[in-house]
Amino acid sequence: MRGFSVYVENKVSSDSPYFVSDTQVRAALGVLAENLEINVNSERSPDLKALETARYFIGSGFDPARLNRHGAALRLVHCTSAGVEMYMPLDWLPSNAALTNSSGVHAEKGGAFGAMIVLMLCEEVPRHIQNQRLRRWDNRLSGSIGRKTIAICGMGALGSAIATRLRPFGPRIIGISRTGAANEVADEMVAVADLKDVLPQADCLVLSCPLTTETRGVIGKAEIALMKRGSSIFNVARGPVLDNRALCEALASGHLSGAALDVFDQEPLPAASPLWDAPNLVIFPHISCDDSEGYIDRCLSVFAENVRRDFAGEAFVNRVSREIGY
Repeated sequence: MRGFSVYVENKVSSDSPYFVSDTQVRAALGVLAENLEINVNSERSPDLKALETARYFIGSGFDPARLNRHGAALRLVHCTSAGVEMYMPLDWLPSNAALTNSSGVHAEKGGAFGAMIVLMLCEEVPRHIQNQRLRRWDNRLSGSIGRKTIAICGMGALGSAIATRLRPFGPRIIGISRTGAANEVADEMVAVADLKDVLPQADCLVLSCPLTTETRGVIGKAEIALMKRGSSIFNVARGPVLDNRALCEALASGHLSGAALDVFDQEPLPAASPLWDAPNLVIFPHISCDDSEGYIDRCLSVFAENVRRDFAGEAFVNRVSREIGY
C-alpha cells in the first residue's frame, strides 16, 4: 500500500473549525499514515497533478466535476458533512470510487440541542420570547412533556440521539423512517408513507431526515393542517424538507404555537426573508449539530476507519447509496 496519497481540499481558512490539517489527518490515521502521502490544498488553488494520483479524497462542498475530470485514481471520496444531496445522483463519481459521509458525528451535540429545542417548544418558550419583546404578561400554562407525543421524522443517528435524550422526560415518541423498521428508542415506528397518520397525534414534530426525492417538501400546508392546534415544529434536517411559507402562515394564524429552524432553503438566510418576522419562531444559523471542538477529528475518524477497511479488503462504513440518496 505504500505510495498511495490522500488529497485534502479546504474551502475555508486555517482558523475555521471546519479546516482539515495535515496534523489532524495523520493523527486520525495513526500508523496508517506511514503508508500514505498527504496533500492539503485550498479549493481556490488546487494541485491537480496531486489529485490525479490520489487514492483518497477528503473535503466538503467540493466541485464534483473537478473530481470527475481529475480523480480517476480515487478509491474513496470522504465528505466531512452528513448531507450529500448536492452530490446526487453520483454520475460524476469516478468508476472505482465510493462516496462516504460523516453521518453520526453530529449525534452527541445534536441530540442534546434537539432535546433542548423540543423542551422549549413544548413549554411554548417562543411565545414567552415574543411576549418579552412586546412587554406583555401572558401567564397561560403549558402541559407536562410527560403527557406529550413527539414525532421524529428521520430516525438515523441524529433523530435517535434526540429521542434518547428525551426519553427520561417521559413523552411518547413516534419515529418515522424510510422503512419504518423498529428502533429501540421509539415507542412506535412508522414508514414515511404513513406520516399523515402520525401528524394529528404530534404535539411536536422534529424533522431530522436526509433530503431526498422522498423527503423534499414532505411537510407542506396540507401536512401542517393535519397537526393539532397548538403543536410545534423543529427543522434540523434540510430547508427544502419544510414549506416555510406554510409554516409562517400557521404561526401567524396560531395553528402552530411555535417553531424552531436551524436549516433554510438559502443560507445565510437573507435579511428580507419573512421568516425573521414570523411570530413565535426561533431561528438558529445552522449551528445546532456542529461542535466548535473536535468536529473535524470525529469526521476524520470515519475516514480513517475506511482507509483501514480498504487496506483490509473490507466494506466501507457510511457509504452513500445511489439508489437511496444518502
